[in-house]
Amino acid sequence: MNQHKRKVRKPTGERFFQMHQWLVMSEAWKAATVYERCLYMELKQRYNGQNNGDIALSHREAMDALNCSNKPIAEAFRGLLDKGFIKVAMVGSFHWKAKTAGGRSTRWILTELAVDQPERSLVPTKDFMQWRPASEEKQRYAHGTRMAVSDTTAQEHMVVPGHTIKPKVYAHGTR
Repeated sequence: MNQHKRKVRKPTGERFFQMHQWLVMSEAWKAATVYERCLYMELKQRYNGQNNGDIALSHREAMDALNCSNKPIAEAFRGLLDKGFIKVAMVGSFHWKAKTAGGRSTRWILTELAVDQPERSLVPTKDFMQWRPASEEKQRYAHGTRMAVSDTTAQEHMVVPGHTIKPKVYAHGTR
């Protein structure tokens, strides 16, 4: 039996990551906020081809990378978890960031890719492909104000006859 040595790839240039069309066209991606999309790209940028399940990104690092406050970062992490783009591989702690006694920050799994750490799997879960938005009635007026009803004309029983405006008569001090 011949055993082939696995060829080690040498970096030939700058690193990059690709966004697959099926991911961008998914309902979960279309429903993602701008912060969720930026945070996902930041997580994917930290993936090196062998560390899915060991991708480190704390809230503080995300705040610095996205140049925003902590509230949108917390909501973006929650949104990515709810939609199934990411999973927590290992929960971090404030005291673990000192890197003493094996301390670590939270480690993330990108569900788009196969898991590499701690145990390799060959098939990605792609949980976000099963995500569906909540019912439309709850989100109908979530962004912006309601539109006025088109039938807003005054009806006869609403008009008081003694209070109509006379033509060519102006209010005091307007002319």
